[in-house]
Amino acid sequence: MDYSIESLDRKGRGIARDSGKPVAVPFTVPGDTVRVGLRGKRAGVRNGVLEEVLTPSTDRIVPRCPYAGRCGGCPWQMFDADAQLRHKHATVTNALAGIPHPDIPQPIPSPDLFYYRNRMDYAVGADGSLGLHMPGRWWEVLDLSTCYLMSEAAVAAMHAFRSWMHDHHVLPWDTRSHTGVIRALVLREGKRTGERMAMAITAAALPPDTRAALIEALAPHCTSILCGVQPGVADVTTAEHYDVLRGDTHLHEQLHIASADAAPTQRLDFRIPPNAFFQTNTLAAEHLVAVVRDFAALAPPETLVDLFCGVGTFGIALARDAGTVIGVELDPSAAAVAQQNAEANGIQNARFMHVAAESWPFPQEPIHCLIVDPPRAGMHPRTLEHIRTHAPHRIVYVSCNPHALASDLRTLVGTATDGQPGPYRIERIQPLDLFPHTPHVETVVKLVRT
Repeated sequence: MDYSIESLDRKGRGIARDSGKPVAVPFTVPGDTVRVGLRGKRAGVRNGVLEEVLTPSTDRIVPRCPYAGRCGGCPWQMFDADAQLRHKHATVTNALAGIPHPDIPQPIPSPDLFYYRNRMDYAVGADGSLGLHMPGRWWEVLDLSTCYLMSEAAVAAMHAFRSWMHDHHVLPWDTRSHTGVIRALVLREGKRTGERMAMAITAAALPPDTRAALIEALAPHCTSILCGVQPGVADVTTAEHYDVLRGDTHLHEQLHIASADAAPTQRLDFRIPPNAFFQTNTLAAEHLVAVVRDFAALAPPETLVDLFCGVGTFGIALARDAGTVIGVELDPSAAAVAQQNAEANGIQNARFMHVAAESWPFPQEPIHCLIVDPPRAGMHPRTLEHIRTHAPHRIVYVSCNPHALASDLRTLVGTATDGQPGPYRIERIQPLDLFPHTPHVETVVKLVRT
């Protein structure tokens, strides 16, 4: 069937219409005329597979990667970069429709369009392939010989890891039969430090000679090598415990935060545990922190609370602007490291604690600024109720999901038609592009108490 692509859905797929009903076609661009094979229906949407681009959109470009159009890592690589930003702006605008808000500026671009990620989770397929999943095919891994998401050195580490698997007959994990040993290769990089951590995720412990061979294979490419056992059947790339085969247990990274005035650039050092969250695009994260600092508008002796603080990124970066910083984090290893990171950066007015955000008893003293950077699903209803009850003066909400953001904002701000405005109004909004060539967009919102 031939279709004209009219728009994009939340997953970044092109949407065409067949007798008025939506057809979702990955790897297409609005304005394309395409030939599509239909592959069933889900949630009222026909699923299409791109067979041929008959007439390309003016926003379609020639992708850099030979796997573009098949790999799930960069589904928008055939999409002009400026057009990507326009559509991400539209995503945020559409998500916040009906919520009173000021004008939304265009997203701040990522400093790098390629090799921007500091973490990649490469899956191992049942046939020994190493790479990323194809969209809609969780059981199939595209065997990659190159990848423009992390670095050339990371690609070299991938090749070394693949050769190690094949040369030493390490059985790949089969997600269908739940048999095999090697499940994934997780790579983390310090873009500012040059460090590189490799984590082999296995279903069972490796024999000593196989571990020794793994060290020999990866040592030229990685500053640290870890091995973590994940015996469960779920398709996850983390482990509860890691054996350090070489190097350090943590990755070291820096953020260089430019000041809005004439003050010198602030350089912050972070230790990152294997499983801990850290903003995935280091250079773009520096812009993100600068926006958060600007929106927070702190001055001593004000109190800053950093919910979902991770390894302390925002709290540490803004600590010199505040009187007191309190960080709250569910991951115990991240919370402990956040305190160490504060001390390593000479921060003495910050304390970090291990507790779920929805279970944390807000302090009785005033919170002048609350930063929230929740998971993709947004905040727990109890967390929202705590915020409404304790009413911090200002909130800086950092979101990677505009639709979850909108849901939470309806609780805090209300809508234009409900007649019951919430306790906050939106003062400023700033989207950022932390994930080029994907439909994901980061959004920072400043709320002030009415």
